[in-house]
Amino acid sequence: MSYANISDMLAERGISVDRSTIYRWFIEYSPSLRKKLRRYQFINTNSSWQLDETYVKVKGQWFYLYRAIDNQGNTLDFYFSKKRNNYLAYQFLKRCLKCYSLDKQPKTLNTDKHASYAHAIALLKKRGFLRKDVKHRQVKFLNNGIESDHAPIKKRIVATSGFTIRKRAWSSIQGFESLRMLNKGQFDFWLRHDEPKTKVRNRSAFMNSLFNVDAIYA
Repeated sequence: MSYANISDMLAERGISVDRSTIYRWFIEYSPSLRKKLRRYQFINTNSSWQLDETYVKVKGQWFYLYRAIDNQGNTLDFYFSKKRNNYLAYQFLKRCLKCYSLDKQPKTLNTDKHASYAHAIALLKKRGFLRKDVKHRQVKFLNNGIESDHAPIKKRIVATSGFTIRKRAWSSIQGFESLRMLNKGQFDFWLRHDEPKTKVRNRSAFMNSLFNVDAIYA
């Protein structure tokens, strides 16, 4: 949905909020939401990860959104950059790995054929940040999972009618990715009840608790 759609939905419920106000709220709180969710992100050992980038246009210029998912489709991390090179591939993969001890790291990394990933993997192994026996596979169809996973994020970006400022683009993307992770069920193990009828309500309650909203209304 667009910000205008949300404004219309609130109006139907008797709440008048301009779409520009909703946009400013989203920009303000998205980075905070991402930061708070990272503390609750469950770390699980997976046999393979998929890494890829997708394009995002900001004021007529193309930027890169680095993304990584595990073999269950869970989002591991993401990063927004104006460039695509060896250094950024190295920093992104190092960022993805920092919560994992060597014995809990993936056994396989699936990427596209861009040389930056091979360089990053070799350097991370050399510096002791990545297990020595990890396999690097550069086979296109093995990355179908993450290529499909780009689509929901891209749809949300299209619904905003595009970005004109890089900082606001990054804030928005953090919000889109965080909500996508929530809707994937990556934080459902923290919920008190997991019944389909109450899952959406409990996810909302979980988000409210991150900002102590439930305490305000208690």
